[in-house]
Amino acid sequence: MGAERPHGEEQVISYECCPGYEKVPGEKGCPAALPLSNLYETLGVVGSTTTQLYTDRTEKLRPEMEGPGSFTIFAPSNEAWASLPAEVLDSLVSNVNIELLNALRYHMVGRRVLTDELKHGMTLTSMYQNSNIQIHHYPNGIVTVNCARLLKADHHATNGVVHLIDKVISTITNNIQQIIEIEDTFETLRAAVAASGLNTMLEGNGQYTLLAPTNEAFEKIPSETLNRILGDPEALRDLLNNHILKSAMCAEAIVAGLSVETLEGTTLEVGCSGDMLTINGKAIISNKDILATNGVIHYIDELLIPDSAKTLFELAAESDVSTAIDLFRQAGLGNHLSGSERLTLLAPLNSVFKGAHLSGPNHHPFL
Repeated sequence: MGAERPHGEEQVISYECCPGYEKVPGEKGCPAALPLSNLYETLGVVGSTTTQLYTDRTEKLRPEMEGPGSFTIFAPSNEAWASLPAEVLDSLVSNVNIELLNALRYHMVGRRVLTDELKHGMTLTSMYQNSNIQIHHYPNGIVTVNCARLLKADHHATNGVVHLIDKVISTITNNIQQIIEIEDTFETLRAAVAASGLNTMLEGNGQYTLLAPTNEAFEKIPSETLNRILGDPEALRDLLNNHILKSAMCAEAIVAGLSVETLEGTTLEVGCSGDMLTINGKAIISNKDILATNGVIHYIDELLIPDSAKTLFELAAESDVSTAIDLFRQAGLGNHLSGSERLTLLAPLNSVFKGAHLSGPNHHPFL
């Protein structure tokens, strides 16, 4: 049967038996129980034969997967391994496969963890240097492991459980603020965050999504507008808060028509257009799922300026009140519309002025 995937493309859904069971000809459902195998053999059952191959190359890990104990493996699919750049694979198998062993141990947890235990925002301790693995379980049912999507869950083994995921995951070492400090493409963002004082939040605990504008995104804004915002502490904070979501949102969790609220309070519509992620209908996310210890970063190449960071004149220019704005300027009040003072403007719509005689220096009946 046909169905729509989170990113909008058509997919075919096939039904399969729950882990540990199989079909019996002529009978409904999957009534026959299968004998359980160890973790190593279960990798082959779920379609992660490449993980088996790399396990063999480490020499040390296979006996552990075949022996006693209780473990969880988040096993990358064969396609996940094949999608890794050649230089990344080369680095894993160099140095007598030590890096490969470390990488595989990072995909393992030293106890049995089933999907009903995988809660949104939790962390699991991996078997590689006790490094954390980030788990997110979204309202739409999607589960991610370091933003890798869970494809097949709860495949039981005699000594643990295997979950199939769609990416090879790696350790997370930097918080959001540290990533901003490292990346050259965030030079303007880095200065803006420092000026706003938000760096304390972005380097602290919590789980956030930063829609991080690149230098190019800032360059698209008229210099007069950008300088005004950078020079206005309140407007700057509103601007940056409009790029921060209250929880971590991996790309795999995005479905068409999803509404999310920023820290500033504005609602954004996120969705998909083919393989591109969109914000308010625009494909402006240029790099996705950069993981931090306190959330996730998506690079965007266009600023999301909230109304709270705009002047009255800028807001009016986007509305059907151009006639009223012209009258304010004719009356010598234009500076109030473009300054930083906090005002409320009651501006009649253009339709109100239809048929009115507004010419002449003293004809400002609404001011």
